Amino acid sequence: MIGKYKYTIVFLIFAAFFIFGSMKVMNFILRLRETQLLTESGRVKMELPVRTWESWENDKEGVVSEDTSSERNVLKTEQIEDAIKCWNERNSSILHEPVAGQISMEEAIKAGEKWLVEMGIGEEKDAAAYTINTELGIGVQTEEAGEQLEAYYSFWTVKYSSRSISAVLYLNAVTGKVWGAEITLYEEQPEKTPDDRLRLFVELAGLQVSDDDSAVIHSGETRIEIAIKESQLYAQERSYSMSIGLENSYKYTITYQLLIRQE
Repeated sequence: MIGKYKYTIVFLIFAAFFIFGSMKVMNFILRLRETQLLTESGRVKMELPVRTWESWENDKEGVVSEDTSSERNVLKTEQIEDAIKCWNERNSSILHEPVAGQISMEEAIKAGEKWLVEMGIGEEKDAAAYTINTELGIGVQTEEAGEQLEAYYSFWTVKYSSRSISAVLYLNAVTGKVWGAEITLYEEQPEKTPDDRLRLFVELAGLQVSDDDSAVIHSGETRIEIAIKESQLYAQERSYSMSIGLENSYKYTITYQLLIRQE
């Protein structure tokens, strides 16, 4: 009788382990299947807001912006105007990773540092001298993303800050040129005159100042505007100074922008 009970107990224990193990295996299989189904049907492919820039190799007619060191730094007048208009009229921007044909973050940072030196704003120094923040985005007029645009509609926003300067530069993601800037100087004012500064800004943007009598659209105490050759574009510089602190210190602010002339 005792032996019979022993066999019964062993059988019940074995059955319990079998049932428990079966449940574990079944749960594992169900979770595996669930993961597979979610992967297959729930995966969402995020579409970039810009297309790969593949046509730059063939776009060599009607060139306005050109850099002999890289053929990709070439855009037609209409493309530049469209990119500027879209960026200036943005309500917000959609951030994205660089696509083929656009400069990298490292290239944008180096291009911005070089621009500051060439403009006579920053000294020759490496990236470690600044606190730097970057983002790549495309301007949008609404919160809804529309159809994909060409890669030249994107801009790198690169922010540099140090004890003596705060700068926000807007570089076109295809040309790598600075097409807008907001500069604040805390120690010294730039040596060049506003007219010389703005003409240099246009040159470094890969453009040319109009050579007719209407090149200077406006010239005032705090604003100067110059027409861009063979386009509806014009460049603008605004500048002003403001006292800060209690020791008669001043900060000097300059903004540069490319704009579209209204007919």
